[in-house]
Amino acid sequence: MVRLLLTVVATLLLLVVVRWSQPDALRVDGFWSLATVALVTATGAALTLRLSRVLFTRLAPWVRGVLSTAVAFVLLASFTGDFGPVVIVGAVLLALSLLFSLLRGGTLRAEPFPPDMLAVGRLAGRFAVPALWYLAAVAVVPGVQSAQRWPGALLGGVVAGGTLVTGAVLAFTRPWHAAVTPVTADGAVRAAYGGLGHLVGIGDPHTGADLRVMGSSGVLLDLAGFLPDPTPDAVRRQAGRLTPGLVRALCAVETPQRTLLASAGYGEAVHLWDPATGKAVRALAGHLAPVNALCAVPVDGTALLASGGGERGVRIWDPEAGRQVRMIGRGVRAGVQALCTVARDDGGRALLAAAYTDGGIRVWDPADGRPILQIAAHSSSVNALCAGTVDGAGWLASAANDGTVRLWDLVTGKALGSFDDSSPRYALCPVELDGEVLVAAAGDGVGISLFDPATKTRRGSLGTGPVLQMLLNPRPTGWIRSMCQVGSGDDAFLMFAGYDRAVGQIRLRPALQALA
Repeated sequence: MVRLLLTVVATLLLLVVVRWSQPDALRVDGFWSLATVALVTATGAALTLRLSRVLFTRLAPWVRGVLSTAVAFVLLASFTGDFGPVVIVGAVLLALSLLFSLLRGGTLRAEPFPPDMLAVGRLAGRFAVPALWYLAAVAVVPGVQSAQRWPGALLGGVVAGGTLVTGAVLAFTRPWHAAVTPVTADGAVRAAYGGLGHLVGIGDPHTGADLRVMGSSGVLLDLAGFLPDPTPDAVRRQAGRLTPGLVRALCAVETPQRTLLASAGYGEAVHLWDPATGKAVRALAGHLAPVNALCAVPVDGTALLASGGGERGVRIWDPEAGRQVRMIGRGVRAGVQALCTVARDDGGRALLAAAYTDGGIRVWDPADGRPILQIAAHSSSVNALCAGTVDGAGWLASAANDGTVRLWDLVTGKALGSFDDSSPRYALCPVELDGEVLVAAAGDGVGISLFDPATKTRRGSLGTGPVLQMLLNPRPTGWIRSMCQVGSGDDAFLMFAGYDRAVGQIRLRPALQALA
């Protein structure tokens, strides 16, 4: 409601400026007629964009891809009054995006339209919808003597331009990679990573080589031919930052049929990939806001997938069937930042822990959605979770914006220990080597902190050094958004992703030996 009121006020101010500076562009009988035009324009445009977003999200992914692009160009054509050229351009872009998707292994059932193309459709819609509502308002509101078209184009341009500027700013402030997770591919445990442009890749930590790349990155730049061939890596990297659709979460799901890799982020859909072939399997549509967290959770012997983000509730999916099983925690008035599977020692069943923006942690039974435990964990948003056991007792670790990492008893919800860092923490993962389990935490500070959950003490840090040396290092171990352990024994690696241009790795055995 507050956002809608601000939109109406901003629209009214813009129309007042137009009416004052260009009297012939909009002639109205007094202030109230002008205010009515602003109210109809802003309210109609906001509700239309919201309704279209909800309707498109509930459609099949490929239908949503076609409509979001086609409708935007049709609206644009209707506003300009010249259907021919705009429809031709829209049809060409649709055909090229579909062709590109098929060439990269996509199908009509597997989200053929990449986030880049969907973003263009949304941007065009944000321009056309306010412009059309302005034309409707000046046609039906009493007291409007005459009006030109260009103020409507100005309104649409402000809305679309604001979105474009905001997206460009976010593109240059987002990390290069925000998700990394272990996944089984080619008979071995590999590292899967996600980045800008909904880029999903699988790499070999032993060699540092990319095995395959999935998703889309810089699709529009490639299709338009803006970049020379061959393109310098530095130019392509910078251009890639402008592509929408950062992958915020990755998760491997082991089903009886195969291993699936799930990815999600700003595109609002959860994408499923086959890591063995690199092909898209399907997209799970239903979220109405960006997805921040994914987690595999077993329920009654079935491997399910949990997802949560900016909207209320956690969605539980059957990844093989491609359908939503249930939604839990709908009444919680906070967004989900992290998900983690935990096992209680009073039955052994798998439970689902969720971290929220209100600083709380809630544990749910994924089988029926019942709340099991609620913890007032932190004073600020909880960004990461991980779980483990010490001497048969389960613990849950949480990290937050306030720089603290805390351990919790899974049965009572009581605090077991707390570690205070000076900077926000965004990534947690258990590190296991030779029977010893540690908790690794990282974020905006330099280095990766290690904590011992058994003794509740700090064990040291990895990747630290003099501040000047860390700033001059082109591959610093800092500003990390995701971590995971890949492999075991001598082949154990700690993988980390964030603002560095490449996914980093630390071989655990020599690093821990040096730390000791």
